[in-house]
Amino acid sequence: MYSSYEDFVKSEKYLKLNEIGELVVDYPEKLRIIDFHSHLSNLLPGKQKDPEKKGAPIKYPTVPPVEALDLKEPYWTDMDYLKRKYTGFASVIRFSMEGIKIFNDMVNGGTFDNCISSQDNNMIQKSVILPISTVKSDQSMNSLKAAKQYPDRLIPFCSVHPLDPDKNNKIHEYKKSGAKGFKLKITDIEMKNKYDTVIDLLKSCHDAKLPVLFHTGTVLETEGGKISATMNKLLKSTRTELYGELLAKLPHDLTFVFGHSGMQEYKLVAEYMKKHPSAYTEISTQSEGSIRYLINEVGSERILFGSDWPALPQAITLSRVLLATENDPKARENILCKNAERILGNG
Repeated sequence: MYSSYEDFVKSEKYLKLNEIGELVVDYPEKLRIIDFHSHLSNLLPGKQKDPEKKGAPIKYPTVPPVEALDLKEPYWTDMDYLKRKYTGFASVIRFSMEGIKIFNDMVNGGTFDNCISSQDNNMIQKSVILPISTVKSDQSMNSLKAAKQYPDRLIPFCSVHPLDPDKNNKIHEYKKSGAKGFKLKITDIEMKNKYDTVIDLLKSCHDAKLPVLFHTGTVLETEGGKISATMNKLLKSTRTELYGELLAKLPHDLTFVFGHSGMQEYKLVAEYMKKHPSAYTEISTQSEGSIRYLINEVGSERILFGSDWPALPQAITLSRVLLATENDPKARENILCKNAERILGNG
């Protein structure tokens, strides 16, 4: 489709390349923006980097090669390219290697200097920073510390693994220490389809009046294809219906956020949101068309702008919001800041 990013941005109304070749938003007016989905180099499990050190240039390996870019699709990737990429047993190894590459890029580039630079380039005033904790590695204190260092720029969430024996006490302690919400990324492979501990944990979040954001969705519809059974299981391990089913077992007024809007499963997210009025959706990875679909189906009052920086550039999702709300300034304001302000004010 495109031969270079220079060629790509020529066709994009709200994107440009800055002086060092980074994709940034191209919009003449000042906007109020809160990014509801971002990370830092020391909020991830495993290898970490001091976020106060100078960050490496971010390469964004999550974004497909320019020739496979298709911003009309959620995940911004040509579907034929994705299907070829995930076909055969070798795709499992490739999937794992790409995950390591993405993780290393986030660690090396997710520093304070890069974060603030990206915010400034894209008119973003504040970013919600999301730690990802495992049973052995709780990153919540790093999130709280970072927000104290940059209170005008960063908003801390906490994260506790469902199998952490002290999970319920930690939730309330983190809330007292300044956490504004809760983030969790788990898979049914990891949990072995046993979610009692997750339900217990989310009830503690409800008691603490913390909104919760889950990584949800799959990048590719896998039914009836040539994808191996193992690859299929990996791709579907955070499928949207897992969390839709959980919602039915939780307090009706729990503020639950579908991270990434379920990626390719955004229509299913909309259906769950219709059933659960306290559910929201965060739209990193979504297209102009899918954002418009969500606005039409559930209204703009429960949609949150997020980017998944530094895994993805903040400018791409932001440009999709600008396109999807060109004739609706109220929806634009709701998605970019007002909905986030309302949730965080209650947290």
